[in-house]
Amino acid sequence: MMIENSLPAFKQYWETLAYKEPSAIQEKVYEPLKTGKDVVGISPTGTGKTVAYTLPTLEQVEPKAGLQIVILTPSQELSIQVGEVVQEWASQLGLNAQTIIGGANLKRQLDKLKEKPEIIVGTPGRIFEISETKKLKLHAVKTVILDEADQLLQQEQLATVRKLVNKMPGQRQMGFFSATSNELMQDLNKWFNVDPEWIDATEDDRSKGEVLHAYIETPTRKRVETLRRLTHMKDFRGLVFVNNVANLTLAFEKLTYEGISVAVLHGEKYKTERKQALQQFRDGKIKLLLTTDVGSRGLDIQGLPYVIQYDVPLTKESYIHRSGRTARMGKTGTVLTLVNERELREFKKLISSLEIKLSRVYLHGGEIVKELPVAEEQPERVEAVKAPVKVKKTIKPAPAKPEREIVEPVFKKKKHRKKVDKNKGARRKTKNKETTQTKNEEAGT
Repeated sequence: MMIENSLPAFKQYWETLAYKEPSAIQEKVYEPLKTGKDVVGISPTGTGKTVAYTLPTLEQVEPKAGLQIVILTPSQELSIQVGEVVQEWASQLGLNAQTIIGGANLKRQLDKLKEKPEIIVGTPGRIFEISETKKLKLHAVKTVILDEADQLLQQEQLATVRKLVNKMPGQRQMGFFSATSNELMQDLNKWFNVDPEWIDATEDDRSKGEVLHAYIETPTRKRVETLRRLTHMKDFRGLVFVNNVANLTLAFEKLTYEGISVAVLHGEKYKTERKQALQQFRDGKIKLLLTTDVGSRGLDIQGLPYVIQYDVPLTKESYIHRSGRTARMGKTGTVLTLVNERELREFKKLISSLEIKLSRVYLHGGEIVKELPVAEEQPERVEAVKAPVKVKKTIKPAPAKPEREIVEPVFKKKKHRKKVDKNKGARRKTKNKETTQTKNEEAGT
């Protein structure tokens, strides 16, 4: 057994922490790493991978002999977390571990390097930046560990990782650890000239707790309201994953307006703000922590009951890492995805190869339920009430209008007058006019 073969100081600290049996990945990688072999370690999230590579590699370190172990992680938060774990165990052997990350005070980090730590944990960019100033010597490094290796080997970080490793001795030991693998991990020999032993403990691991994978059908416009209602549940705390910073900020502003205790964690925040938000969430001072996928890798939040997916993840690997934040080390938890009807079809297709049981649930009465209660039937009355009889009104037909008698128009016949009688009136007027004119002339004379 791993712990039985460890140093006495590690055995004692293991018991102090009240750890139980080692996980499958801890057991499987201990001997290969302790004997200096290159290793790929694949195991579900929350199975103790940090301790798995920390103990066997620390046992090879020579105190006061300069930097010998470099542990690389893809994010500042994960570096801080891993650095704390490594320092706990390193201190049992009188060793010194230092965390070096971007966003922190560079001068302070350079001053700390004067203490000559045997172990460094950090992000590739900042470690490479300091190594370029000759303030960090990498020529004596014995072991390099890539934590969340599948992400460190993505195109945006791969070049920096390779340049950093090239500054180390060619015969150094390498370890690659992750919950998931990708195609790039098949090219490790090409990238780093190694032929590692592959150890996949996924099928053998029994430390994973019981997880309810569920979804609530929710229109996009009502998702903030759903989050608000979830916070009213008893003992609720949820790590909420949003795909982009713009949607995250909008949701944060609406929840803050509603008076909900909420904080944010994403790459555009300062290191101190991110550290404070994470600590408040761990301490239970806030109920919701909104984050992008920066929070899906390696973060250990003990006893986290809910992971909420505000947006459907873009890849199945993302779903694995997100859901791994809950039900860690034997605990129970719920992964709740908010989807509309169209997204549901895409979501089911995305996770179809993960062999998980997906349940539909509802938010009702301040609880998450799998079935909505059936409405109670109205009790029957003792006396039946007769329905009023409707009397059909007899509609009398309107009286028929009498037919109008069609009267033929009577046309008077024209009188046939003689030509001499035609225009008699006109002629009479002319004659009268002439007579009047004659009389006036006579009177004038």
